[in-house]
Amino acid sequence: MYGSPAAAQDSGWSFYGSFYIYGADTETTIGPLESELSFSDALNNLDLAFMGTAEARHGRWSLIADYMRTDLTFEGDTPGPVFSGAETSLKTQFFSGYAAYTVYQDQALGVDLGGGFRWFDTSSTIILVGGPTSAPSSKSSDDWIDPLIAARIWYQINDRWSVIALADYGGFRSDRETAQFVAKAGYAIAPKWNLRAGYRYIMVDKGEGDSKFKLSQSGPVLGVTYSF
Repeated sequence: MYGSPAAAQDSGWSFYGSFYIYGADTETTIGPLESELSFSDALNNLDLAFMGTAEARHGRWSLIADYMRTDLTFEGDTPGPVFSGAETSLKTQFFSGYAAYTVYQDQALGVDLGGGFRWFDTSSTIILVGGPTSAPSSKSSDDWIDPLIAARIWYQINDRWSVIALADYGGFRSDRETAQFVAKAGYAIAPKWNLRAGYRYIMVDKGEGDSKFKLSQSGPVLGVTYSF
């Protein structure tokens, strides 16, 4: 995920493509209602998932794109004794795009700074069930774009092993916020193939009160990267 910049030391173009599995726990807030979903439960309730990253690098400049889509339908517990559970339908899409410049680079270590945007699309419903009254529900369907600032650090330990970390933050409004952190270790299994494993956290937060929507996901990530 997010390429292997330490391998690109020449002045020509280098390209990287990654596919990965994200073992995320998910927390969702829609208006006054909240729900949680563990990764093991997500596998049992998954309708659709696709995750991938592409990077183009030329000299010190990088263009990075990351896309993730998940469709889930699940039931969970609710706080308090009034209702026995919550039925949640959650469809989400993230697309993050960055332009980054390497501000420091030696034979093994590099630091990139940049900016970009995150597009987020959501369609979600939470319905409380098992209570004494008719089931209250909360729905949210929206999409928006937030600007981002980002930093990336990568280190080539040896010919086989490398580490890379990326963090971003955006929104910059009182009712909008988004953030991400990714840290991964990579192992070269062939000249053009790398296995990568690590941890990822991503969050979007929009609105206040009854119009509030917040989604956060965190957990291990495992993927494979091909360079060409």
